[in-house]
Formats: sequence, C-alpha cells, structure tokens
Amino acid sequence: MAETKTRLVMKWVGLIATVLWMSVTIYVAFIDVDPDQFGFKSSEVEARMRTCGGTFQQRYDCKEAIILAKQHDSFLLWLKNVAWIIGPPMALAILFRLLNRDRGRTDSDYFARPPTPVSKRRVR
Repeated sequence: MAETKTRLVMKWVGLIATVLWMSVTIYVAFIDVDPDQFGFKSSEVEARMRTCGGTFQQRYDCKEAIILAKQHDSFLLWLKNVAWIIGPPMALAILFRLLNRDRGRTDSDYFARPPTPVSKRRVR
C-alpha cells in the first residue's frame, strides 16, 4: 500500500517538475527572444556582409555563404534549445522508471508464460 502511494507521489512530483521545466524553458528559448538574432537581418550578419567586395558575382557568393552559415548556426541553436527543453524531462522519466521498477522479477520471469488460472484447469 505504501509502495503504491510512493509511486503515485513520485509520478505527480515528476509531472509537476516536467511541466514547470518545459514552460519556463519554452518561454526563455522561444518566446522571450529577439527574432532578428536568428535571421540574416541581424547586425552581426549585416556587418559581415559589408566586408564582401569584388565583382558582383564575388559579392553575391560571399553574401550567400554568410547567409547559409547563419542559417546553419540558427538551426543548431534551435536544435540545442529543443534538446534543452526535452532532455531533462526525459532523463527524469527514465530515472523514475528505473527507481520504480519491480526488483523481485528477473528477466526470465518477463518471458515466462503466466500460470493457467484454476478456473481453466481440467480435473481428471
């Protein structure tokens, strides 16, 4: 009885912690950001584009390389943000799962056929 209550409490604590973590990190990573920092309109990218010189084709290739590099960096930043949001709750769920598993059973018990109920047995 106490064991099931402990599991229930741990499940609710984990759920509350996960919801709080995800709501705070989603706000910090996606809502409370400057949208220009992810695009090619940021001051950093525009400053790098001003350094491009040469013929029209060379300037075009230089600016295109800068924009592609910024898009690559932005993708990695978004990927890091998503991993930062999802990673800790997944680790917490795995930890709780390991702590709550039934330690009395062995691996062979999981694959063994369950015993036939008494009501289904034939008496000779």
